[in-house]
Amino acid sequence: MQLTEHFTLDEFTRSTTASRLKIDNSVPDELMPNIQLTAIKLELVRQALGKPIVITSGYRCSELNKRVGGVSTSAHTKGLAVDFQSPYGTPRQICQRLIDAGVQFDKLIQEHNQWVHIGFSPSNNRQIVLTAVKQGGKTVYLNGLV
Repeated sequence: MQLTEHFTLDEFTRSTTASRLKIDNSVPDELMPNIQLTAIKLELVRQALGKPIVITSGYRCSELNKRVGGVSTSAHTKGLAVDFQSPYGTPRQICQRLIDAGVQFDKLIQEHNQWVHIGFSPSNNRQIVLTAVKQGGKTVYLNGLV
């Protein structure tokens, strides 16, 4: 199902973990407006970068979210967040570009300098920017881009 010009529902639900563990990661009907909102906002992200983006993790049902180690309150489970990469540059460069371009988001995280997490909200875009790093085997979130 095509959501926007550049994004499909399959991109939001595709998961090798779900396939391997035979988890049904279908989006419930009540969350489809969130998926649609996220796809529309991702078009703005793509426009700001001037390059394609590849969703590496989109919607996660609660079982999948638990299996990949996501927090129970993850915006992924509401269809309001994606992790992605882009040939635009490093995750830090991508985050900086989105900030400089004035892209509206709820939360933007440079994740371990490997991918970008971006979350949206239908009502409140807090513009929280974090950097996730490993310290002592645990993920720690630092304020801003580090």
